[in-house]
Amino acid sequence: MPELVPSPDPPVGDHIETISPEDMLDKKASPEMAGIGISGTEFIASYNWLDECFPKIIIPGKPPLWTPPLIRRQLQEDKGIFYRDRNAASYPKHPIEPAIVSVMQMHSTPRHVDVFACGSTLRKLLGFLQGDDRPFRMLVEVIAGTVHLIRRENTPKEQILGVRGYGHTFPEASISHQRILGYRFCGLDMMVRYEGDGYIKSDKTPLKTSNKVDLLDLLGGLQVDRAGKTTSSDDSESILHVGNAGEEVKQEQVFDLKTRSVKRQAEDILADEMPRLWIAQIPNFILAFHDRGHFANVQIQNVRDKLKDWEAQNQSLLRGFFHLLGHIIDRAGEYGDSQLEIVRPAEGGLEIRNERLT
Repeated sequence: MPELVPSPDPPVGDHIETISPEDMLDKKASPEMAGIGISGTEFIASYNWLDECFPKIIIPGKPPLWTPPLIRRQLQEDKGIFYRDRNAASYPKHPIEPAIVSVMQMHSTPRHVDVFACGSTLRKLLGFLQGDDRPFRMLVEVIAGTVHLIRRENTPKEQILGVRGYGHTFPEASISHQRILGYRFCGLDMMVRYEGDGYIKSDKTPLKTSNKVDLLDLLGGLQVDRAGKTTSSDDSESILHVGNAGEEVKQEQVFDLKTRSVKRQAEDILADEMPRLWIAQIPNFILAFHDRGHFANVQIQNVRDKLKDWEAQNQSLLRGFFHLLGHIIDRAGEYGDSQLEIVRPAEGGLEIRNERLT
């Protein structure tokens, strides 16, 4: 049965310190920090979750192709179960393992990484500096010298309650396609995982195609979706199953999709999405307006230049973001093997705590 109420918050561990946005934003900039931004963006790996009764991914997978309907038709409202963290819901034992496995398979040569994070954790830290007071939690763990920022929901299968709209129904396919990027941010080697909504077809030759099995053949008779389904418990759930299928899609083809009511056409919706698009370096933004499920106004924008403009206009914010990441890295190094937790309560600052094991 779907959860009808939010799960209770897990207990917190011992308090280490509390950080305010001003602690990071007011730090003096060193001379070498002029022109803060992302550079050297590189597609690293990707995978798709399959909707099996056990955790299974395919590498490199493939996002949905942008194929809007040729005729105007009404869609049904979103329905079903939507998990806040698809990776934790599908593989609660080790949510970041699928990303690591895909990176190791697609790039066998080890590479230096200072921070490995999902786009959600980085967006929440950036939002904290912007004054967003919504609570969140994440774990901080050092593995082989890399600081991992791991999102933490109240339960691995925490659901998005009260989903209304057409954001999940509008794409023709409904595939949980996860992508991993590498880039440098102020001298930090970052690796970021995020979910790609889809891609725009290109006339260019694909990066690489798996010859082992065709993706559509593999998915025949299966559902591959963001929502997922309730799985039965058996021994196979404790093991991540990996298959090879799909096609590498260039980052320049990937898009982010948002649907909104026609009543909101006057709003600057893109402005609110810019920090998230910047973190994931998504160059295309599709905004689809609907009138009770009828989509007529679909805007496709290449936002690469807008991302550069946003970066240039938010140097103080990004400087504080760098200081915050550096502070977290330092704290994680000080506590060594101890896993930490970052807690953003409804009131107050950003708390760094020891993780309390439940």
